[in-house]
Amino acid sequence: MLDRMVRRTCVLAAALLWAVLVPDPAAGQELGALRVERLPASLAGTWEFALGDPPGGIADLDALPFRPIAVPGTWQAAGFAGHGTGWYRVSIDLDPSLSIVPLAFVCSQIRDVDEVYLDGQPIGRTGGFPPGYDKGTVVERIYELPPSRSSVPGRHVLAVRVHNAGPRGGGITGTPQLDSVSAALHGRMMREAPRALLAAAFAALGLFSLFFFLRDRGQTDFLFFFLTTTVTAVFIVSWLSVWAVFGLPLTFLFRIGHAGVFVLPALAWVLFLKFFERPIGRLHRALLAVQAAGALACLFWPRPDDIYYTFPLGGLLGAAAAADVLVHLGTAARRRVRHARPLLAAALAAVLAAAFDSAGLLALGVGASIDIALSGPAFFVLMSVLLAALADRLARLRLAASTDPLTSLANRAVLFDRIRLEIARARRSAHPVALAILDLDGFKGFNDRYGHVAGDRLLVAAAAAITQAIRDTDLAARFGGDEFVVLLPEADATRAVSCLERIRSGIGRARISGTRDGTTVSAGVAVFDPNVRASVSVSAWLRQADAALYAAKAAGRDRVLVAHGAPPGAASGDRVPSDDASIRRVPGSSP
Repeated sequence: MLDRMVRRTCVLAAALLWAVLVPDPAAGQELGALRVERLPASLAGTWEFALGDPPGGIADLDALPFRPIAVPGTWQAAGFAGHGTGWYRVSIDLDPSLSIVPLAFVCSQIRDVDEVYLDGQPIGRTGGFPPGYDKGTVVERIYELPPSRSSVPGRHVLAVRVHNAGPRGGGITGTPQLDSVSAALHGRMMREAPRALLAAAFAALGLFSLFFFLRDRGQTDFLFFFLTTTVTAVFIVSWLSVWAVFGLPLTFLFRIGHAGVFVLPALAWVLFLKFFERPIGRLHRALLAVQAAGALACLFWPRPDDIYYTFPLGGLLGAAAAADVLVHLGTAARRRVRHARPLLAAALAAVLAAAFDSAGLLALGVGASIDIALSGPAFFVLMSVLLAALADRLARLRLAASTDPLTSLANRAVLFDRIRLEIARARRSAHPVALAILDLDGFKGFNDRYGHVAGDRLLVAAAAAITQAIRDTDLAARFGGDEFVVLLPEADATRAVSCLERIRSGIGRARISGTRDGTTVSAGVAVFDPNVRASVSVSAWLRQADAALYAAKAAGRDRVLVAHGAPPGAASGDRVPSDDASIRRVPGSSP
């Protein structure tokens, strides 16, 4: 027994002697101090954390029961239950080489409000603590350290006061760093510049579509496109950290950004429904009403942090809208509907990009962070393809409204507008302009022998012959039935006859398969020369050319005749005729 006690005493004495003679390498250095020797320096690691506020503020910080915590991360995940206000603290050891560099504390995200202190001196705040709560979750923090402290090498204490209202976990959720002020600002600019440029690109698309809508108020598709792209641009810029510099309420930006989760899918859905002229049924209206209610809740719900509860609903509604659009696009693509295939490919890419980004935000092991989100560029591609489809459809509508559907020549409305324009140009430039009316010879007999299908093909062939014989500045129009009108700016009688002879020769050579013969054409030409007569009546000018056509028919057909004398002058208030009734045909001019 005595021997055992002696042995224990010897072991204890040896341990005490070792503690005295062998110094602790960490002696004199506080636990958890982070050495900062070069920039940028990550401050991720073990900090201290305590819930609650000290009675005396920052000066009484040591009164809190601090415990180690891993940063970055939420304090709830680290075992600190509850929400409210908490304090983070870490010691940093600045290298003397950094004393001449202006330093900044940088953190990509802190949930939800924070203020930062260096050696007890406040250096920055984002958001507002209760009772004036202002949620600043998505804003990147850059706080310049006071030179009076950062220029002193050695140990400093960095403290961060954080308020988290829940339901999501709170704390320093982004990686904290120390960096030079210039590098920190430049880094934020480079991270947020792509978002700003993307927002500007969406805004440009919207302004382009608004221009089309203002020119034709009946094209409401362009109005919905403008609304969709404008809301998208606002949604993107609401996530920029630069707004904190201008003192805008961060809770308002938070609400705007999350309301876009409901508004954007709804607007895009309505846009696609209108583009494909699909009726908005009861189910569509019900889902759109729910999306509108979700957006209003994001904007006006009293407690902004409760907005997080609406995210699953917003995701489900967006998925439902995307599924409806994809199913319809797939059906339209199988039916070879115009523009359906490129829209389907772009829509699939946008949906997959949104799913990829959502998986990253939910930490499902796949996907990317919001800094390199793919859904924005993919949605921009989709909207660009859709705008191209809208513009193409508008161009086709305008072409159909201004051309003859059979021959693709200009119709009567375009003809009369162009006649009025060329008369005004001729008077300004003192150049002649010629107008010719052409009529196919024996067209009724051709129709009777070979049928109306062959007659239509003959009209198409005649229109092609006319188009090949005239200049790009000339205009050919179908006047009605088997009649055509050719308008020849800056052409006197000689040039007009030369052009009409080319047309007559081309039509005479035209043949239609299944027929043994073709047809000939007769033409009457009238010339307006402002050097001979200062003004001209449009209706009288057409009647003069029609009279020359009648003379060509009477002379044996298959020829070109020019009307003698200048066309009658324009009467006061003369108007361009709107139909054939105002242009009296000479009896017998048709075969």
